[in-house]
Amino acid sequence: MSEQNTAKDCEDLIRQVKGVLSAHVITDENGTITEIHVLSNASRSPKQIVRDIESAVLVQLGIELDHKKVSVAQLKGGEAFLPEFRLCLKGIELITMGIKAEARTTINFGEKDFTGTACGPNMVKNRLRLIATATLDTVENFLGRNVHFMVEDIQKFSFMGREVILAGISLATPRGEETLLGSAFITGDDRESVARATLDALNRRLIVLKKD
Repeated sequence: MSEQNTAKDCEDLIRQVKGVLSAHVITDENGTITEIHVLSNASRSPKQIVRDIESAVLVQLGIELDHKKVSVAQLKGGEAFLPEFRLCLKGIELITMGIKAEARTTINFGEKDFTGTACGPNMVKNRLRLIATATLDTVENFLGRNVHFMVEDIQKFSFMGREVILAGISLATPRGEETLLGSAFITGDDRESVARATLDALNRRLIVLKKD
């Protein structure tokens, strides 16, 4: 396993640990992990999080970690800070012009609105992807920094007798790539549900992206 893959795989795994908001893994020239920096909420103690990280990395990646290399920084107030960075969907517009289509979404944060757009072929399957892409463009405008998103996939499926939208999003930052998943029940408008699923994928990461 290469140095880059070791760090990325480890970061992806650590982010799945309960309470973890962000993880950054540092390796030496041989690919050996030398430092792990974790940002968590206050729902669990740092010792619990470190133990879970050690177990997950050992079982999933076969790497035995020295707990002294893992540092955990907690946000004061834990989850209480998350709503401050939660974006709310305000509006969606899809304009079709012959073989072309343009999606426009608006989100609200505090007293400010942010808008994003996406254009592409006017095809049934592509319209929902355009909504998701416009939503990502809106979030990039909100963050206003070197962060880029891409729609990997949008799927509709049945769950518990209801239709659900699942959004797969890729996030690229100077630290590397990350895959995010979001979902939303369809409550009547597929387009709104796609936008909400897209935001659902991002909202847990916004506080970290704002602080990075």
